[in-house]
Amino acid sequence: MLKNSKNLTAYDYGGACSFYLGAIVVTLLCQATAGIASSALARSFPDIAKNGDFNTAFMIFVQCANIAFIYFYTKLRRSKFDFTFVRRDGDGKGVTPSVIIVPIIAACALMVAMYLPTLWYGYMTSAMGVPESAAELNLDTVSSIVMVVVASVFLAPMAEETIYRGVLLHGLKREKSAIKAVMLSAVAFMLMHMNVVQVVFQFALGVLSGFIAIKAKRLLPCILLHASANALALAMQLTPFAAVLAGCEAWLCDNIAAAVFITLGLLAAGGGVLFLLVGYGFEIKSALSRFAAKMRGGKTESAPHDVSDGAGAENAVPADGAEVCADGGSEDNAIAVASREVKKAAGRSDGTFKYFIGVGICAVMLIVNLITVILS
Repeated sequence: MLKNSKNLTAYDYGGACSFYLGAIVVTLLCQATAGIASSALARSFPDIAKNGDFNTAFMIFVQCANIAFIYFYTKLRRSKFDFTFVRRDGDGKGVTPSVIIVPIIAACALMVAMYLPTLWYGYMTSAMGVPESAAELNLDTVSSIVMVVVASVFLAPMAEETIYRGVLLHGLKREKSAIKAVMLSAVAFMLMHMNVVQVVFQFALGVLSGFIAIKAKRLLPCILLHASANALALAMQLTPFAAVLAGCEAWLCDNIAAAVFITLGLLAAGGGVLFLLVGYGFEIKSALSRFAAKMRGGKTESAPHDVSDGAGAENAVPADGAEVCADGGSEDNAIAVASREVKKAAGRSDGTFKYFIGVGICAVMLIVNLITVILS
């Protein structure tokens, strides 16, 4: 988190959408750089596009570019984050065991719930002509494995969660409901990968991470969730467990009726676990204390009322444009209020435009990549 200074302003709705669009531009520039580099090396290394070391090194390059963008863009705009990374926003509470344990368990539950839906979606894309290996990296060297771990387990969670659950989600929450903000940030996160094979799981991960960011009131659990999910995906690809999964997939394809019920059962079970984890996992200690007190017949203290989402308006500081004038509201003050409202409306319109520009660019690139993969 950048230093909290009176000279710095937090990202508002328009600023967050501008930040997101800038991150997309950085990603596109990185892809263009990789394309130029692969073209230059193609004569000497004909298989450079499928080279595991080249692709994993590019992943590190992209995430380093994202981290540099986050720092320099925020510094140049003289902005600050209105979210916290480690300590809970609002009361500054430090790291508790639930902050570490809940996202790791949530990542496991997400993999269980979404594995078969993602598998069936993969079969659908295969029927469209997308090869099963389209989303897989050729990890045939120790160096490529080390680099993919660095990129996907360490760098990507920090950079992407800061962009999509930090700045973008919190900016969207200034104008949208929490659910709409989570969904919009998840769509942006899903399309940012520009890979049709990954859209189902990435959207689910984005939704879960968004709700965890709101519930935990800090970004660390989101980073741990993202890192754990990526680590599990790599383990499923690189360990002997991959052969077990291949055997299960073959059995499911031969027993479609059973596969449908197994898919629905795992989806329901995983979804139920995630609902409990997100809803109660971060406050499990206080919840158990209240339950124990209730069983003893005692009274429990009511939890502090959270006014962060608009509740307790009587104690809230009036927003810009809602100041109460000492003289009951003069004509000059009315003009000033109207001017601020016009500026806020223009900022909302500009932010919405930039959000959909970013989403549109990613959607177009996803379609282009899909067509390229099918025709290649």
